[in-house]
Amino acid sequence: MKIVTLLAQKGGTGKSTLSIHLAVLAAASNLKVVIADIDPQQSTTFWNERRASDAPDVIPMKANTLKKHIAELKRQGVDLLVIDTAPHSFEDSVIAAQLADFILIPTRPAILDLQAIGFSVEIVKNIDGKAAIVLNGCPFPGKNGERAIVSEAREALAGYGLPVSPAAVSLRAALSHSLINGEAVTEFDSNSKAADEIRGLMNWINQEANLW
Repeated sequence: MKIVTLLAQKGGTGKSTLSIHLAVLAAASNLKVVIADIDPQQSTTFWNERRASDAPDVIPMKANTLKKHIAELKRQGVDLLVIDTAPHSFEDSVIAAQLADFILIPTRPAILDLQAIGFSVEIVKNIDGKAAIVLNGCPFPGKNGERAIVSEAREALAGYGLPVSPAAVSLRAALSHSLINGEAVTEFDSNSKAADEIRGLMNWINQEANLW
């Protein structure tokens, strides 16, 4: 079983949204996927209550019980565990990061977000974890490619010494609209640019982390 942890000490970076879209996409590849919701806000749990499909499963957990749950999930033959962490919860984030095969740190391309990411990077470097940063909630690319604010954010993030995903995720309505009825964007509108961006991100993560 491989474990991917979505980590960000700042709120509003899109951890839960990305957890859902990535987990659903992985489950569509005939993988047995579980989302561990250790965020007290339980956004992924509430999404799952609106969902018709049984896959991926979403299990609310406490960080201090993750090891126990992981052992059981391995016995059940789960292929991929996606851990959705809480912001502003340093100790829980450290636990979730330590257990991960790959850590994904989402950030928006705004100066306050780029500054705040240092707390998450510190966690990763302290545990010597395999991690990468993804730019999320970006303005749509223009006819000449990604916007200047996204390119400038990439340059700023280079100083943290972690890989930055070449696949950025734009702020597109379909990403949010799909969640209303318990879907992910690749189900809600599989031919949309939003779905293409999620597929691009998942393909890149898979190459970096060899998830399957």
